[in-house]
Amino acid sequence: MLKKLLAVYRSGEGLRMLVLLTLTSLVMVMARQDFWFIIMLTWNLFLAWVPLVIALFLRAATRHRLLPDWTLWPGLAIWLLFLPNSPYIITDLFHVREVAEHTVWFDTMMLFMCALTGLLTGLYSLLVVHRLLNARIGRRQAWAAMVGCLLLTSFGIYLGRFVRLNSWDLFMDPLDLTRLVGRSLMNPFALKLTLSYTFALVTLYLGFTRYVQRQTHESLD
Repeated sequence: MLKKLLAVYRSGEGLRMLVLLTLTSLVMVMARQDFWFIIMLTWNLFLAWVPLVIALFLRAATRHRLLPDWTLWPGLAIWLLFLPNSPYIITDLFHVREVAEHTVWFDTMMLFMCALTGLLTGLYSLLVVHRLLNARIGRRQAWAAMVGCLLLTSFGIYLGRFVRLNSWDLFMDPLDLTRLVGRSLMNPFALKLTLSYTFALVTLYLGFTRYVQRQTHESLD
């Protein structure tokens, strides 16, 4: 079983590029020598990888029948719960407003690299899940599911940045989470941010899938 999983994780030039981007980002964070940046960005990069690891595990389990078929759906629910952590790092670009003038040139690139890494990691995990769903529920339904996932992801970004909720709050305090989510759904700013991020992420995902299809000659249509 372990050998089969390792064979899947080693596959793909895209995955190796994500590892390179992550290492480059971490080198820049460490070179910055700021404790707050080190803790925040290292943790956020770790969380950005969680949905991709889940997606790759589900793909491996599906291909090699390592788990019963029904486990795919709760696995995808957990994947979706953690998915907002990947593009969430984009909002860390806000911290450029707070840095000193003499380091803003470096901090801008450092935060951009981390945000780009998180975004691409999330798009990669979306593509993996998209292919899994494409084989099970059909092309149109799979695309509709991806748009729905990005809508929920955008709302999750708002909850993480402005309400300061985490993915694991669903298990730690579900009643308080439900209350805060309900209140956020009535917030005009939350809805505007959600729709804005959804539009941007869907556009980016469309471009990402087209590029991957040209490189691999694998179609989602």
